Amino acid sequence: MKSQFLIIFVMPLLIFDANSLNILFTSELASPSHHIFNSALARALAAHGHNVTFISADLVKNPPENLHYIHMEYQYQMMDDFMPGVDVATFFKEFINMGRLTNMIMMSGFGYEVCTELTKNKGFSVIMNYPDDFKFDLMIYDYTMLPCMLGLLHKFNYPPLVAISAFCNPFTTADIFGGDKLGLTVKPHYMLSYDSDMNILQRLDNGFLNFFESLIRKYYSLPAIDKQMKAMYGSDLPYVGDIEKRAQIALVNSHPAIEFAESLPPNVIEIGGMQIAEPKPVEKELDEFLNNGKKGSVLMSMGSNFKSEYLDESVIISIVEAFRQLPEYNFIWKFENTDKIKELPKNLMIRPWLSQNDILAHKNVKAFISHSGMLSTLESTWHGVPIVGIPLFMDQIRNLKKSENAGVAVKVDLQTITTEKLKSALLEVLENPKYTHNMKLRSELFKDQPQKPMDRAVWWCEYVMRNPKATHLRPNEFNFGLLGSHFWDIQLISIVLIVLAFKVLRCVCRKVCCKICSKFGKCKKSDEKKKKE
Repeated sequence: MKSQFLIIFVMPLLIFDANSLNILFTSELASPSHHIFNSALARALAAHGHNVTFISADLVKNPPENLHYIHMEYQYQMMDDFMPGVDVATFFKEFINMGRLTNMIMMSGFGYEVCTELTKNKGFSVIMNYPDDFKFDLMIYDYTMLPCMLGLLHKFNYPPLVAISAFCNPFTTADIFGGDKLGLTVKPHYMLSYDSDMNILQRLDNGFLNFFESLIRKYYSLPAIDKQMKAMYGSDLPYVGDIEKRAQIALVNSHPAIEFAESLPPNVIEIGGMQIAEPKPVEKELDEFLNNGKKGSVLMSMGSNFKSEYLDESVIISIVEAFRQLPEYNFIWKFENTDKIKELPKNLMIRPWLSQNDILAHKNVKAFISHSGMLSTLESTWHGVPIVGIPLFMDQIRNLKKSENAGVAVKVDLQTITTEKLKSALLEVLENPKYTHNMKLRSELFKDQPQKPMDRAVWWCEYVMRNPKATHLRPNEFNFGLLGSHFWDIQLISIVLIVLAFKVLRCVCRKVCCKICSKFGKCKKSDEKKKKE
């Protein structure tokens, strides 16, 4: 009886302990959407029995016992300090209207500030006070911005490294992980609204933007942050550009049903929609409101970074009036400041926070008014809800353009939005069945996978822990340097050889022609002229 007890109850605990490994997860970027994405993986790894230490700008209450948060409490305040004297709403308005190159330079400066301000966080002191011989079996870091937390990889004696990003497939992926560099000229840059069938001028524009951003990062941002990191972690820290290339795999938030299909190397794993959980029933009051929409209901959310309260008063009035003029539909709007809308129409409910995934899964939700961020686009696609897009900046413009081309969305420009334009876009999406039909098809393509994105992400993290020294997934082009990895050396040599071959052929042809023409005395005359000269 005693032996049976041991087999049934004790042995599973021993197996659990044997598989329980220590994981360090860093996500210092102050962005709720990135936190939603990254924390989903942290919770999943904890559910698999691993001990996860999660360094985050966001703090979660009541996490499971084996998920320990180290709060970087200053990161959101740092965003305010980045542009002193400018409120958040004004900053976003200026950011939306920036030129492309100015935007890149500003984002590079912001990434630098994120890194340099890390030491102001008490949470940074907490992790730095861990003993250097503390054993982490894996480090996961968000590589969307600069790799300023990778000094911890050096501190903890180089555990295997996994990179992750909620920002689709970042432009830095090819530089860090290898793969098809020519893809940077055929995949539209995240700030462009081009489609995959770009003409030569668009490809030139696209290639320039990608190359310019890569140059800024390689020759300005990384050297600058490397100096700062040596002050933070110690002068013996290797060059940060070399440290980030120790990552064995990248987990990227993309899927070809929504994003552009790419030629990815085996060390870049697509986990688009990883944050999408099984939907839960919405609360009773909200459920009744959604069900009471005679023709259906519509969700509106401008995302987690840009809040609806940042919209100009005239824009808010136009949006509310558009809802008022469509009484057969009910609208629920994630609006953070409930005092800004004084007179709510009967068909409008506002809440400072909403469970977007659960509402999009509701049977009576027929459309989604969205800023078209990648997480929102993935969730609306998963649940088959067509989009009325109001893109603001960054990848939102490209995301919406891709959705428009797929016939699942209609765009409304924030700069020129009126009641009539929004109402017209809503009626087009809500009452033209092609948008729902196309989104259902897109959803089927997205969902038809051999495993769920989260299961795939967890499997690959555990694969790296099982094979900490494996390097066979990494492409070989890093051995060829900057020119070689972009195939420019081959192209330049080919051009030189073609020019030389043309000159040799031309010379041979002239000699042959001269011999033929000499029979008629033409070459002799030309030779006599040369001698006289």
